[in-house]
Amino acid sequence: MVDVKVAEVRGVTPHLRELTLVGPALTVLRSKPGAHLPVEVPDEAGVPQLRTYSVWAADPSRARLTLRVALHRPGGPGSRWADSVEAGTRTRVGAPRNRISLDPKARYHVFVGEETGAVPLLTMLAALPAEAEAHGVLETTGPEEEFSAPYGARSLPWVHRGRGSAVASRLLLDAVRRLELPPQAGIAYVAGEATTCRAVVRHLCGERAWPRYAVRTQVHWATGRSGL
Repeated sequence: MVDVKVAEVRGVTPHLRELTLVGPALTVLRSKPGAHLPVEVPDEAGVPQLRTYSVWAADPSRARLTLRVALHRPGGPGSRWADSVEAGTRTRVGAPRNRISLDPKARYHVFVGEETGAVPLLTMLAALPAEAEAHGVLETTGPEEEFSAPYGARSLPWVHRGRGSAVASRLLLDAVRRLELPPQAGIAYVAGEATTCRAVVRHLCGERAWPRYAVRTQVHWATGRSGL
């Protein structure tokens, strides 16, 4: 773990905050698209707890790293901290790591997730070469919660569940079923709520007969469980 300072905090959407961290140690931390890292946050008693957040941008030359954090209502220590933290706050972070990463040999790429998975998925989408073929769909509550990829002209369509639950989302699964994909399997990156991720995997590997290794998943949360 290394010491950092929160240099800037801004709201991206009503339920998504962006935190820019600075510190000399960030010059040596390297981050690949889709990475996440552990951050020390205080619980209600002030005792440090580890929570994992997705990396939105990294600039080692300027010793800066930007996170995007989904806020939950009600939330645990991580959500409360991200919602109230101010510039100047000091904390500690671990090294970035990836559970999913881009496959440069993929015939094409498919990105699927709800708002918590959209952060790493959109950084991966933005990192693709211009000639790479990409498909996918993202889900959130409404248009006010949508956000764009960090750079480049690529984008993904969003579907809106309104007040419906993100747990086992039929809306997202049906949107994936409607995707017009090439006949041969590509590589899919699925991130977000646990039961929805499993349903998308079953669809791709069952209904579309993709090999299991072609579907890479990153669970961000599940009912009754915190963290990745």
